[in-house]
Amino acid sequence: MCLIPIDDAFHLNHRLTMKKLILTGALVISCATSFSPVPAHSDSSTSPAEPIPAAQPLAADNQDEGWWASQPKEKKLLYTNVAAASVIGIWGLLEWDYGSEGWETADEGWFEKDAKYGGADKLGHFWATYTFADALTGLYKSWGYPSDQANIYAAVSSWTVQAVMEVADGTSGSQGFSWEDMMLNTAGALTSVLMEQYPELDRKIDFRIEYVFENDVNGIFDDYSNHYYSMAVKLDGFDALENTFLKYFELHAGYYSRGYGDPDEDDSRSFYGGITINFSSLLQQNGWTKTGKTLEYLQIPYSVLKASHDLD
Repeated sequence: MCLIPIDDAFHLNHRLTMKKLILTGALVISCATSFSPVPAHSDSSTSPAEPIPAAQPLAADNQDEGWWASQPKEKKLLYTNVAAASVIGIWGLLEWDYGSEGWETADEGWFEKDAKYGGADKLGHFWATYTFADALTGLYKSWGYPSDQANIYAAVSSWTVQAVMEVADGTSGSQGFSWEDMMLNTAGALTSVLMEQYPELDRKIDFRIEYVFENDVNGIFDDYSNHYYSMAVKLDGFDALENTFLKYFELHAGYYSRGYGDPDEDDSRSFYGGITINFSSLLQQNGWTKTGKTLEYLQIPYSVLKASHDLD
């Protein structure tokens, strides 16, 4: 088994960007499907002499939408997962050198100072798989799956998408298979299941990413020197606090790394604690349901008052 360094920034950028594109697409589809209006059925009592509506040229589009809507939920699930795997495979062949090597393993480390990105990318794997699973849960529920079943299928789908990508990386000379990535992918999928099974825990905890502009921007999704990863404890999730002013606040515990890949900056890793307003809850209470839900996964930049501890 061959050990290779992962230092090809061009290919790595494309790889992580595609992961987030898939995630973003799932979130958009989930929200759109959950709140889509039900198409009206034609009224058989309408007189034949009634004028044809001006919107008739859109009939072809309506038929296309009708085909998807008419599919049983099992086929929708199958088609969605096959499509995701196909996109990954085609993109990987074109951009990530899939199939260029026999089998390569990347020894990336965990959160050591000499680990790739100081481990920030590992939290990125956890967050992406967890968030993707939650997004697919909403999508599968909208197709008619019971909540528990939708979440299990969604977690398996999310994990499988990441696993296919990681295994294919093992055939790429510029990537390599990473057990560390796979373990954090697994943790992310299982965390989605845990939160679905224990709503009281989900009331209290979110896992988020915050993107800031503290360093030169090097691609939004894999620019780890501008990322913060956090666990947010929502005080309104505690019965003893939900009727006090403290319900508007959250406590954060997080991790970030800086300088990795920048020859002009020292590598560093830090823990931090913080406090902020629960924007997600405020927005959802005031009718901004979709935006508020999104903020359970994305932290508004510069909205957390942080105190950091440098590990180096």
